[in-house]
Amino acid sequence: MVLDLTAKKKATKTPAIAESSDLTRLKSELLKMAKDVKGHLGLFIKHVESGREIAVDADKTFPLASVFKLGVMVETFRQIEEGSISLEERIELEPRHYCIGEGVMQYLSPGLKPTVGDLLSLMIIATDNTASEMLWKRIGIQRVNMLMRELGLAKTSIYIPYRESFLMSMGYGPLKDRTIPEAARAWSGMSDVERMKTLNETERESAGLSIEDFRNRYASIYGVRAEKKFKTQRVYDEVFDNLSTPREIGIILEKILKNEVVSPQACQAMLKLLMRQKDPTSMSYLLSPDTPVALKSGWTAASLTNAGIIFISAKSHVILCTFFNKVEEGHFEKTLDVEARIARTVYDYFSRIRP
Repeated sequence: MVLDLTAKKKATKTPAIAESSDLTRLKSELLKMAKDVKGHLGLFIKHVESGREIAVDADKTFPLASVFKLGVMVETFRQIEEGSISLEERIELEPRHYCIGEGVMQYLSPGLKPTVGDLLSLMIIATDNTASEMLWKRIGIQRVNMLMRELGLAKTSIYIPYRESFLMSMGYGPLKDRTIPEAARAWSGMSDVERMKTLNETERESAGLSIEDFRNRYASIYGVRAEKKFKTQRVYDEVFDNLSTPREIGIILEKILKNEVVSPQACQAMLKLLMRQKDPTSMSYLLSPDTPVALKSGWTAASLTNAGIIFISAKSHVILCTFFNKVEEGHFEKTLDVEARIARTVYDYFSRIRP
């Protein structure tokens, strides 16, 4: 099967189970932790087997950072399932694919031909931005958003590749003559068609840019280690990013866990990839190494997003999506610590609950 849309109806129409008094206490404890961060929290917790939930601004949209790669992964597996591409297909690394930021592929030579399977591993395990660019342009930029709508995720918008996002923040594309606030306002008022035209024009304008020039120009604006990024790019990161809600990302993860999207075989393959993510900004570092966690994390200048499935036991699973945005300067490490403490507290609570 390609998509289980009956599962979608169940997921979107089932009412949330009211919080019990002990869940209310847990929620209060988590909110107390979040006060250590000067930023805006979006939280969605669901114990899959019992249906018990905690939600804090779970239906508000947040920048996804690298969590958008979940959508690219699911659509890639969907196209593999329908036979449009295969895990063994090789995609040639071209100058138009290179992206700065996370990942090692930006340092490799053009002409390399990794497989689709290789790129999936790099994108999820090492959160490689160039790998996601290669996959996304192979499967079709708009196809991911179309899949999100088919799954009933009305607030999820995944259509901005990181390469083009970085380039627009550096002065490429039709918005280059505007100040950052002006460009952000213009982008916010665009239709989806207008945004795709803007992305396409940005890609065409930067077609001849080498990765060395890309990296050097970015460093000249934001610093070698992007140390100037917070003050100058925060507005961009809040607007020129893929967006979703903690609840809708939680729905994607639950569908993967329950084998309800693409196929059971694809869901198991996706879970294995998510369990191997290696990212120091992930929420799992206070959990025991023996605790399986399938997760995707990401960060921008003013946000830290973590979305995962904590395997309490073989019969007990918790979806945890902890999103912070509008984080004030100097609070990134504190935000990471709070997200990890939330994950540990949630694990400890549900490990005492019989499935």
